[in-house]
Amino acid sequence: MGLFDALFAGKRSVPASEATFILDKAGHVYDDGNVGLRDATITITPSNRRVAVIGLNGSGKTTLLKLLDGALTATSGTVRIAADDTDYDPSVKRDLRRIEDMVGRVRREEIPNSYYQAKSIREAVEQPLKKHKVPESERQAIIGNLFAHFDLASVAREPASALDGEKRHLLAIAAALSFSPAVIVADEPTKGLDEIASARVAKALFSYGKQVIFATHDTELITRPEYAIDRVIVVDEHRIVFDGDAHEAVGHYTDLIQARYKALKA
Repeated sequence: MGLFDALFAGKRSVPASEATFILDKAGHVYDDGNVGLRDATITITPSNRRVAVIGLNGSGKTTLLKLLDGALTATSGTVRIAADDTDYDPSVKRDLRRIEDMVGRVRREEIPNSYYQAKSIREAVEQPLKKHKVPESERQAIIGNLFAHFDLASVAREPASALDGEKRHLLAIAAALSFSPAVIVADEPTKGLDEIASARVAKALFSYGKQVIFATHDTELITRPEYAIDRVIVVDEHRIVFDGDAHEAVGHYTDLIQARYKALKA
């Protein structure tokens, strides 16, 4: 079962309008023994509208995001997601279903496998909504709004296989938003795009009005004032090593890179 197939499986409840993520010494060690993350203690509230996670490859960014969105459970410490005056635990199956209602997952430009089997991307987005008995008028409104915002209306009748990289990124975000989650957790949502396409995808993502927690290597994106990134978490060697202002975070990240280069030369 693919990422979005799992996301769309079963009947879904009305999602919460906002959520708070609470990690207390949370970590994850994979089955093969590789460490993903150690002792992460952070709280992300709805007031943190745009949170970036940066770090070198293999530092633990993706593991952190997967702990936040419920794709992974903590092997040490705890992860809780609070909404509607209730704390949800991703390790509890019933709670995980609720978390999947609250959190939209974006994995780069990945789109549901089923989308490639549909005649068009409009049909692909509509099928899960239809399956969960969303009324037709509401389905059309959801798709119309998403496709207009993410510049997909002109390719709505095209199959997913015909989309270029930018449109696949945009469709992946639109798919994650189709059930109106409170938060989007996105792993490198502009990866592999040139500067112009990255800017278009970032603008569409950040202007939609949802809280966004995302990983990136693009330090310019983090510091551009129009994106208003209000918090940046730096991960290094599987630990959170900085949490704060965007410009300070980029300076910390740059120092890390320079230190690694010096170590290699030595």
